[in-house]
Amino acid sequence: MIYIHENNLKTKIRINYKNKASQIKDFYNNTYLPMRKAIEKLKFTKDNFGSFEKATELFNNYYDELSSFSKKYNISSQSKFASTFLEEISVYLFKDLEPIASNQLDIFNKGIYAGLKIDGKYNIEVLKKDVDFCIGKKVNIKINNEKSMDLIIPVVSVEVKTYLDATMFGEVKSSSKAIKSASPNSRTYVLMGHKNLADEHIIAARQDSVLNEIFVLRENENSPIDAETIFQYWEEINGAISQIGNYSAIVTPGRLLNP
Repeated sequence: MIYIHENNLKTKIRINYKNKASQIKDFYNNTYLPMRKAIEKLKFTKDNFGSFEKATELFNNYYDELSSFSKKYNISSQSKFASTFLEEISVYLFKDLEPIASNQLDIFNKGIYAGLKIDGKYNIEVLKKDVDFCIGKKVNIKINNEKSMDLIIPVVSVEVKTYLDATMFGEVKSSSKAIKSASPNSRTYVLMGHKNLADEHIIAARQDSVLNEIFVLRENENSPIDAETIFQYWEEINGAISQIGNYSAIVTPGRLLNP
């Protein structure tokens, strides 16, 4: 598993960020680890909404303490001290999915396959992109006489943002388009803390196929994370994983693209 928020905390302890290593270490031991242990005890299934409610309560309580700690010790948002926790939420939510638990699929956030190209020496070069959260499969391939290479083929990729403005939205769509072009049956999503994007951008996004869905966890910046949205997000990703390779039969006459 990739615990990006834990890695952020440990890095700040190691480098003695703003001479606050001792305080961050105490926060890690006394606040972060108890939260993580409590969430990892929960079992997330479609028939157990109570686990999502309890997890959301833990998420909200921890995020409040994280925000208070950041303000008290002047930890900037640029350090991703708080935002990496939103990225880590997905690791907890999808730990119980059968393909992940059985190691058929894994969780990644770097080096996701985004295509192939020929370089100046006529060698095959793999194009890769980093994302905030990806469920996929690592495979090793060999093309002709080229050196074998590892590819991380995405099934689901998620960009996680504290908020999303128009510029960031354009970057997310561009990245998602590259991933989908390289892996046509993959699905791409956005998970954001709160909406900071004009409605017309959302309406326009509904008309293209770059993103499968956008989930907003809060009504506004100061609102708590919504348990129902957490559950809907889990249902969507679980459904995407379950439908790998399941294609509807093509029957004529009738609708072909959305039967």
